[in-house]
Amino acid sequence: MKLAPALLFVITVHHLDPSVQAKRLQIGGKDTGIFLYPYMAAIEFAQKLIGNGAIVAQRYILTSASAVPEPHDSLYKVQLGTDVFKGPGDLYQVLTIYKHPEYIGWDYNIALLHLKDPIRYSDSVQPAIIADTFVSNLQVLLVSYGTIEAGTMHLREAIYTTSTGAECVDSLTRGLSKEIIIQEHGFCVRSPPGAEQGQWADDAGAPIVADGKLYGVFAFSEQEGKTNVGSVGTRVSAFLEWIYETMEGHA
Repeated sequence: MKLAPALLFVITVHHLDPSVQAKRLQIGGKDTGIFLYPYMAAIEFAQKLIGNGAIVAQRYILTSASAVPEPHDSLYKVQLGTDVFKGPGDLYQVLTIYKHPEYIGWDYNIALLHLKDPIRYSDSVQPAIIADTFVSNLQVLLVSYGTIEAGTMHLREAIYTTSTGAECVDSLTRGLSKEIIIQEHGFCVRSPPGAEQGQWADDAGAPIVADGKLYGVFAFSEQEGKTNVGSVGTRVSAFLEWIYETMEGHA
């Protein structure tokens, strides 16, 4: 994603020229299956993939606020229990989207999708375990639906490392990106040495997990579609109070 003034950022990344859209392939990683990540949610708007999220309660999906930039909450749906976006799975209507009240297009990049109906749990549909602390220099997996060379939108996983120190801050080019790390609201999502990996706008909200726990959701890449550039995830543990209060207040 190209960084621009905050509000412009969330409006433009989902409205690329068709010739650019055709090139929006996931970079790096490998196909995986829903039974390994039964909390995965594909978020669609107007029947197109717009982001990802994780089941955290029977009527709630946790994602990044940048994954749901469009108005009209009721036009969003989430698909659960599928290896492939638009494949066999359960579709749920979004009732309301709750973005963090301090989010204006950059920091506090987290949101909850309140579903109209409760989720039916099964072997392929289960809630994530939320990590209550953050661990830096941890090897994690970023899990996301996205277009690959075959033209399908298969569930993919890619290895990254979390980073929050000076090396992370120095690797980012934008002041607003650096501030998210300094405020301990986010972390750098760093590729392994020698790996060619990158993200697109529809990777937003992708769960970032390790040892069966949800540590973050993908927020943005400083240069969408390019490999090994500054990428930032939102720390879930930094927003636990907001997450639980929001769910309890809108059961």
